[in-house]
Amino acid sequence: MTLRPNFSSLLIPFLALLLTACKTSENLQYATIYHGYSKEGLHGRAVTFVNQDAVIVAGPRGVFCGKYFGGELIEQPALQGAADIRDIHLFNNGTIALLSSGDTAKLYVLGFNGEQATVFDSAGVFLDGFDFWDEQNGIAYGDPVNDKFFLVKTTDAGRSWKAFTPEIFPSVLEKEAGFAASGTGIQCLGDSTVYFATGMADTARLFCSYDQGKTWVTKNTPLKSGDSYGIYSIYFWSETEGMIIGGSWEQTTYKKQICYYTADGGNTWINRSKGLGGYSSCINGNENGTCLFATGDQGTYFTLDKGLHWHLLFERNYYSIAINQDFVAFAGRDGVLEVLRYKF
Repeated sequence: MTLRPNFSSLLIPFLALLLTACKTSENLQYATIYHGYSKEGLHGRAVTFVNQDAVIVAGPRGVFCGKYFGGELIEQPALQGAADIRDIHLFNNGTIALLSSGDTAKLYVLGFNGEQATVFDSAGVFLDGFDFWDEQNGIAYGDPVNDKFFLVKTTDAGRSWKAFTPEIFPSVLEKEAGFAASGTGIQCLGDSTVYFATGMADTARLFCSYDQGKTWVTKNTPLKSGDSYGIYSIYFWSETEGMIIGGSWEQTTYKKQICYYTADGGNTWINRSKGLGGYSSCINGNENGTCLFATGDQGTYFTLDKGLHWHLLFERNYYSIAINQDFVAFAGRDGVLEVLRYKF
């Protein structure tokens, strides 16, 4: 059955769930809405909400689905040529943009009526993630090509993408690269600011542009980097305030320098690693940063004070997180999907 990205006519009414059955942990109340699979056996790397009643999850071979909280599944056939979908964006008009990581960079758009289109295809490029400033303008980044990170940009809601070299773009460090673990290593803010994060080199850096990618500066971070270490995910709730998180997917129990907070756009950093169990592939939170979730190999955590205190939510580990004002979704290995209703 073809997934129709315009879910509004299909969504079943969502009955308000009583919070009397909620679990409570350090002033966070939550109830499990769904715990099962998006697509059993296939890792879920990209996840986003559709209204308040469903999530979309994407992963290997471009197979993805819409999962209603009531359990109903609408599955989309595999996208032609897709290796592993690592990022997804839902536009207000119901169309969907998807990013595939692998030896060949591919970007796709699914239209209002379910039609598929490959809108970017470039061999020898590994894409890490993308984000959008608004309904028309967005940017994707990939691992370095010819000593520069690979950038493509859209100005027409993802229907076409153009590779470009900024007027000012820093050279990469030796071995420096991005991470596509959850598609959350890049974030657009306001109408012009974009950040993306790196690792593998001796220093983990934040690349920053304040003019939609025309020019860039880099800011060093104290997060541990080198080999498999680096910044795997970022979440900023303003252009100046946010957090970076990571570690190593190989040395997953290392936890001393894996999470940092900034209040000045990355000029200075404060260690917020205490309380986390180790490597985290994703961080996400509400619009003002007062409730943040992080997940990775050592479990899933939350903080209500911007990382001053992290609390273990549960030992189950996931790859990616989507969140809105009422619900948080976790997508992970072998297609496991969990959705919670929360309040604090």
